[in-house]
Formats: sequence, C-alpha cells, structure tokens
Amino acid sequence: MRPPPTSASKAGSKTACTALSADIADTLTKVAEAEKIGPPAGHNAVSAQYSAGAAVLYSHMIDASQSVNDAAKQVATAMSDLADTWAKAPKDKPSTAALTTAIDKLKAACGTG
Repeated sequence: MRPPPTSASKAGSKTACTALSADIADTLTKVAEAEKIGPPAGHNAVSAQYSAGAAVLYSHMIDASQSVNDAAKQVATAMSDLADTWAKAPKDKPSTAALTTAIDKLKAACGTG
C-alpha cells in the first residue's frame, strides 16, 4: 500500500502534468505537420514524431504520483504503438482511439479532465 501523497509529491505531479500536457500537444502538432508531407517521407516522419513524443514523456514522469506516472506510461505506449504501426503499414492510417483514451486518462489523473 502506498503512503498518502505529500505536498511535495502533489507539487511534483502538478509540474509533471503541466510538462506532460505540453509534450503531448507539441507531439500532436508535429505529427499533424508530418502527415501533411505525404507519403512516403511523411509516414516516416509521423512515426519518428510519435517515437520522439513517447520518449520525452518519460523524462517528465520522475516526480509524478503513481497514478499520473501510470497514465503517462499509457500515453507513451499508445504513441509508441502508433509509431510502430506507421512504420510497418504506412498506407493504412492507424486509429488514434487508444491514444485519445490514454490522454483522457492522464487528464483525469492530473485532475484536468
């Protein structure tokens, strides 16, 4: 059983949530720009942007609460899965439903959703 959150862990989670939200928005903007490039280079760029976005999320999870950390990992996993799908089957634009669900869970964990 985890101890109750302290004011320090709450502050860390708030900071993490702010950074994670900015990271996600930045990644989605870059993905949208990469999609406009079109195939085949655009598909590779989309995959790369999702991969980079997933990687940067991990750097902001360190001070977050367990619930925020878990939710952020789900977002990173969804981004990694999308990167893999774009790399393997670029002609089939994958569904972003899992990413949207994961983002919604992160917003809820952060108290912003």
